[in-house]
Amino acid sequence: MFREPEEPEENPFRNYRHTASVVGLPAFVSVLLLMLASVQPVMPGRIGIWVWCAAGLAVLFALLYIVGRTVVRNQTRKGNPHCATPVGRNYMLLVFVCAIAGVVGVAGLVFCVLTGRIRLHIGLLLPAMMAALTVALIVAGFIWRLLGKPRAK
Repeated sequence: MFREPEEPEENPFRNYRHTASVVGLPAFVSVLLLMLASVQPVMPGRIGIWVWCAAGLAVLFALLYIVGRTVVRNQTRKGNPHCATPVGRNYMLLVFVCAIAGVVGVAGLVFCVLTGRIRLHIGLLLPAMMAALTVALIVAGFIWRLLGKPRAK
């Protein structure tokens, strides 16, 4: 009925598809939100919605990083086997940040669209989604190349 806990993987960043599945949603939503907000009309004398979105994303990722470091540190202290190595701690931090950033990013995008701050047109949405997907895959590839390579001893 119950399985034994799995042995933590030596380096979970070695698999590109796995890294892309963790990083993909928050990267896609963040880029899509910034792209859609940057082409919205701005009233004279007002700050563009893209500035608010960029500031919100910067604050969100900074706060999640700080809270995530605390969470991972507590899990390391409690003896979580996934946090036993530096790569495991980085991976757990990335999963924590990306999971919450994905949910908050989707909520922010939905809020901006439903309140009318971001106006969607199919001629704007499809190219923005394709560009956001491309950027999300590039970000995942960058993290995969940066953290997935074995370290020389």
